Amino acid sequence: MKLLTFMILVLLSCNLNAAGKTAFINSKALLERSPQAIAANAKLQKEFGDREQSLRSLAQSIQEMEKTYQTDSAIMSEEQKKKAEDNIIQNKRRFQFEQQSLKEDLQAKQRELLQEVQISIKSVIQAYGEAKGYDFIFTDSSIAYASDAVNITEEILKELQK
Repeated sequence: MKLLTFMILVLLSCNLNAAGKTAFINSKALLERSPQAIAANAKLQKEFGDREQSLRSLAQSIQEMEKTYQTDSAIMSEEQKKKAEDNIIQNKRRFQFEQQSLKEDLQAKQRELLQEVQISIKSVIQAYGEAKGYDFIFTDSSIAYASDAVNITEEILKELQK
């Protein structure tokens, strides 16, 4: 019986060794802290910051129009009321159109930049894995548990900064 138990343990340890050298990375941390991701976020802010500010100004302008309409509508003629209402409606439509346009453009650019960042990170991970002799490097999203001893996120971040 002891011999059988010993043989089972030997087989299990052989199977574990056959699995190879493994590690995992925190993909969320890489996407938040890598220089490539930080640069991509700065690029998005630079490219879309003015449009966002313009949209905020338009929203504020619409609020001011509505406030003015509410306070002055009692002394306005019907024609003035109609003109003010039409102006508010027209500006709201313009706001909604520009907001939707900005959202679509921003999402498209985010996807494009994210893909570039992911390709860059993946190539660094592959080169690191090959250089350090890893057989497997997993992302944290597919692992139920991993010891911090096999977490190579910080090493990958250092490689990304080179």
